[in-house]
Amino acid sequence: RRELNLSNSSVLGACQKLQEAVGLPNLAPRYAIDAPADAHDGSSRPTLSLSALLKQYGIRLTANQAYHQMVKLGIVEQRERYSRTAINNIKKFWSLTAKGCMFGKNITSPANPRETQPHFFESRFPELLKLLDTVH
Repeated sequence: RRELNLSNSSVLGACQKLQEAVGLPNLAPRYAIDAPADAHDGSSRPTLSLSALLKQYGIRLTANQAYHQMVKLGIVEQRERYSRTAINNIKKFWSLTAKGCMFGKNITSPANPRETQPHFFESRFPELLKLLDTVH
């Protein structure tokens, strides 16, 4: 969990799938709380993909351009995993850093459980946009 900075809901989902796969009774909770790292109210926050938020705010950046800017801020990092079908057998994916968990959460990719997909808190996106404006 710590290696990929997975959200609580991603960890819970993995545990539930494991319980089912090995035939254990479902003892895990049904819900997990996903909130910014500094949230004190214990309540989850709605999230969206970076592409969806950029479009919603009318920002003329691609998600890839924004991710490269966030690397400079220490908010995301590009990770790698082995893949039989990818070029040079390496598949790259984005992952939020510990610092980035203030702005979003890493969800388990639906395409592959060994990689993450950043989702950003809608409530923190304006703050993230201000930071992106400082990167040149």
